[in-house]
Amino acid sequence: MGWPSDTQSISFKIMEDLQSSAKMKKKNLIFDLHPEATLIINSNSIITDCNKAFLEFCRCKSKDGVLNRSILDFIAKNDQTKIVDVLNSGCKLTNIEVNFVAEDKREIPAEISVNFIRDLTGRNADAILSIRDISERKRILDTLKRDQQMFNMLMDNIPDAIYFKDLNSRFIKINRPKAIRLGLNDPEEAVGKTDFDFYDENFAREAYEDEQRIMRSGEALIGKVEEVRSRDGITRWVSATKIPIKDENGKIIGLVGISRDITDLKLMERKLEHANIELKRHIEELQRVQEELKRSNRELENYTYAVSHDLKAPLRAIRSFISFLLEDYGEKLDGEGLEYLKRIDAAAARMNEFIEDLLLLSRVGRKFMEIEKVDLNDLLEEIIQDFKPIIDGKNGKVIVNRLPVLHIQRVWIKQLFINLIDNGLKFNKSEAPMVEVSCEEKTDEYLFKVSDNGIGIREEHLNKLFNLFERLHSSDEYEGTGAGLAICKKIVENWGGRIWVESVFGKGSVFYFTIPKKFGVKDSG
Repeated sequence: MGWPSDTQSISFKIMEDLQSSAKMKKKNLIFDLHPEATLIINSNSIITDCNKAFLEFCRCKSKDGVLNRSILDFIAKNDQTKIVDVLNSGCKLTNIEVNFVAEDKREIPAEISVNFIRDLTGRNADAILSIRDISERKRILDTLKRDQQMFNMLMDNIPDAIYFKDLNSRFIKINRPKAIRLGLNDPEEAVGKTDFDFYDENFAREAYEDEQRIMRSGEALIGKVEEVRSRDGITRWVSATKIPIKDENGKIIGLVGISRDITDLKLMERKLEHANIELKRHIEELQRVQEELKRSNRELENYTYAVSHDLKAPLRAIRSFISFLLEDYGEKLDGEGLEYLKRIDAAAARMNEFIEDLLLLSRVGRKFMEIEKVDLNDLLEEIIQDFKPIIDGKNGKVIVNRLPVLHIQRVWIKQLFINLIDNGLKFNKSEAPMVEVSCEEKTDEYLFKVSDNGIGIREEHLNKLFNLFERLHSSDEYEGTGAGLAICKKIVENWGGRIWVESVFGKGSVFYFTIPKKFGVKDSG
């Protein structure tokens, strides 16, 4: 960056005037008003004159603080050798950068030009230094340098490939990730080349046509998914964005592109698509199996109902004939014969209980649509009245805490509580048997708890407790068929709930079951 021609001509004029007349004063109006900071120094580097512009430049109040001082007093230490070399050269020099030191000790970057005044013998007598403050220029250059460094750091450290192209789709600049994708050691190797030099021709042709369309229309291409094939056969997937670049007049001069490698994402998408297909197939198979299972269950329930119903008539006949035998021939039979008949009658009675439980279990699935509003508090009061003879006979107690109101099948919720309360009283050797019923309202369900102080259950028996006709005790010790808890399980699961038990052998058991909140009645207490 050179000096303006008018500044140089003025400096030369000053030199000519001084040379042409030894009597001309060094200090005149033109010199003093010259807009450039100007110094005159002698052969010993002593300042002999300065203009007002220099006083302002160096923050000096008057010439008294400048004249008769060495020029080196105003030059930063690192640049003093440079100034000495310039003055010793005796040659006209321009655009020399040095740092001046102002009166307030602040360094000022400047650019100087040096002209020499010759005496009558032709030797250099004095030197004229024209000084230009380049602080603003240095600030701008430093800012540009810093911005360039930040830009280069961003370009080379961002994982995305970034590139700039001219109007002919030739690379002007690329970042290091782009160079790595192109198989280059140095990003500069790509300058002047095109996609045709690096990629499969079909991809290169498609990219070229996209870029030419962008630069013709001025419309950006955002997030285009491209399947990129290199010449060595490697395929990658990228998301490409390309934006036209315009000059200060709005004319398109090229484009900038950013490509993000999404190969892993595409591979994951393909795996996910395959997994979805497999999942859909498994779901369809599961639905088919579920439908088949439902059909089988319906057939089994129908069969159980039919068989159980049909078996009741022969059993009634057997018990009737036993009754007839005892009435008509009881006196003719000896003690052993009578005992046999009684055993047959007891076995038939137990068979009838099994059949009744089977019928009850089959009806759980066949009649599960009769929904009504049921206040469980009233229902439990009714159940307690039914159990009153048993409770009183055992000196027992049934405690019922506040329960909700449900829209549910009354017959089955009653059967559920009857079975659980009956177990708590039946399997109980305490002097004062106690059963307690409570409910806790959860976010999505009601959690019911039926606890007792009975005999408890051994841990190894807990996992088979809800199996059909599963008995842990002989019929002589505790009556029943072992179907009660299996019925409870089917009732609860038909509502979409769960049932389980926690027990300490010898101390009692707690039966838990859940009913989904959809069966609840708001503000049920």
